[in-house]
Amino acid sequence: MKKTSFKVLSLLLVATMLFSVLQISSVAAVDYKITNPYESVTAYLGSDNNHYKTNLHTHSTYSDADIDLSAMVKGFYNQNYDVLAISDHGVIGVEWDETPTLLALYQYNHILLNDQSHLSTEEYEAILNGTYKDDHTTRTNKRGMQSVTGAIEGNYLVAQKNHINGYFMNNNSTEGVMGNEGDFETMVKMIEDAGGISHINHPGDWLGSAGDPDIARDPGNVQYFANLMRKYDSCLGIEVYNAYDRPTSSDRILWDELLKVVIPEGRNVWGFGNSDAHNLFDIDTAFMDFVMPSYSDENLRTAMENGTFFSVSRYEAGERIGNGEAYPQVTAIMVDESADTITIIGRNCDTINWIADGEVIKTATGKNGVTSSTIKLRSHADDISCYVRAELQGEGGKTLTQAFVCDDGNMDDLINRGPANTTVPVDFIQVLRSLINLILRTANQVIGK
Repeated sequence: MKKTSFKVLSLLLVATMLFSVLQISSVAAVDYKITNPYESVTAYLGSDNNHYKTNLHTHSTYSDADIDLSAMVKGFYNQNYDVLAISDHGVIGVEWDETPTLLALYQYNHILLNDQSHLSTEEYEAILNGTYKDDHTTRTNKRGMQSVTGAIEGNYLVAQKNHINGYFMNNNSTEGVMGNEGDFETMVKMIEDAGGISHINHPGDWLGSAGDPDIARDPGNVQYFANLMRKYDSCLGIEVYNAYDRPTSSDRILWDELLKVVIPEGRNVWGFGNSDAHNLFDIDTAFMDFVMPSYSDENLRTAMENGTFFSVSRYEAGERIGNGEAYPQVTAIMVDESADTITIIGRNCDTINWIADGEVIKTATGKNGVTSSTIKLRSHADDISCYVRAELQGEGGKTLTQAFVCDDGNMDDLINRGPANTTVPVDFIQVLRSLINLILRTANQVIGK
């Protein structure tokens, strides 16, 4: 009888302890509110017709490129782009069969006998509808390539490369503005005042952070760019991939630091990818995959403002990471707040990495070029401050999603408005390097004649 009573008491004690543990676990469990930047385009992710291979940062001999606008446009067309903006330094892009403004600085192209020409109207219309062909045409995409006019790379005469790309402006007030060294804000404001939107170009090239990633993590540098985002809603984010990613290899680090600082205050920071093409070899280095119901300037602007695009690169830190045409592409995103999960399915994709606060917190691999991965946020609560983002890796390169906001109810505790580095001294080595690059590019143009 005593043994039976002891067993009953033991069972009751174990049950009480188990109930207490379950209660503690349930109280400690994190419940997330998830903001999915792709929610408005989820229905389109599975259709090729709604993915648009896009480059919005491109040059021609109307500024400092090695080839004329006609050759540049045809080069992108031949590599199956769907959307292209010519954003010359200090020059607002126009229709591709028109002559843009010729700034005095770029008259050196005439001196070097470099052609400054555009498409004929017949060529332009054929490219827009996808019927253009010549002896060099390699396009397999059946639809045409669309022109984004009204784009510019602002601050065109600064050695430190504090450049800003602007889009959709309703006047030409930004054209021909030389800019001041280290000053992003004046141009961002000018673009906003003209009704446009903008993003910061290659910030690491300005910071000089490629050789020292801690520069990208420096709280003062992070707050400097965060202040631009806080003050100007029209400044949508930063380039996280640019061309071959040589002086910009720490820009994903800066992006993650910005996300940690800005998201708790109620907005996101979009990561852009562009080739910054100056010649044909640059064309397919980095670009974006926009998801839209159909192409129009209005839909493109909405997609830029809402972050419904992915940034893609064939290079990291100057090393080629992608070969071939097919790049990793997101075909489905599912968010389940009740389960605190986010699921991504990708094609042309072997690996999906989930990143929070700049660290990989989960990795999934796939088969036959298809990878599906679900992250359960509660399982990674100690690693997540306020967001997760995904990187898809495949033979065609790497594709980055925008950040998914993960709010556990403690965002106010994360707000950090520390002092910013308000002045960045002129880096004379960087100035000298820029001048040498200009001389070498000019010499190459002369030799090429």
